[in-house]
Amino acid sequence: MPGSKAIQYPNLRDDQILNIGIYGETVAAYRYTVLSEKVPGEEDRRLFAAIADEEQGHKQMLQRLLEKHFPGSSFYLSDEDKALVVTGPRLINVRDVKNYRDVMKMALDTEYRTSQFYHAMSTRAANEEIRKVFAELAEEGFEHHRRLLELARERGFLPEEESQGTSD
Repeated sequence: MPGSKAIQYPNLRDDQILNIGIYGETVAAYRYTVLSEKVPGEEDRRLFAAIADEEQGHKQMLQRLLEKHFPGSSFYLSDEDKALVVTGPRLINVRDVKNYRDVMKMALDTEYRTSQFYHAMSTRAANEEIRKVFAELAEEGFEHHRRLLELARERGFLPEEESQGTSD
């Protein structure tokens, strides 16, 4: 797996893990939708639209798991919980190339952070079905990160030697 920085995660119940994942996927789907509508270049817009669709599918899958295993669960997400899967402000604006560069870096950080979270939770969740889904989501998230990193380099947003895409 990319990265070497170990994150200390709090002890979380499976319903908390799912709610945090749902929040992350909701923010990701929104951000990628905005990018798909605002960035220059048809190729970039198509990539972001495809990732937005994938993130929306992930959100729906996690919501189904939450309803299946924890019907009626309600869990307040603190800022610390949200920071486990999202970097930067939830809302984004892309008006020019500088905004695009900044949002791309934030998307890279968020994909990587979310993937690390899913990877860690895939071994911590008590429910085997949830562990399996989180392992799959970790792999997909690291793949999203790789695709975004490639795009960011192609657009000249990152130095060639920068491989993490994380700034934390």
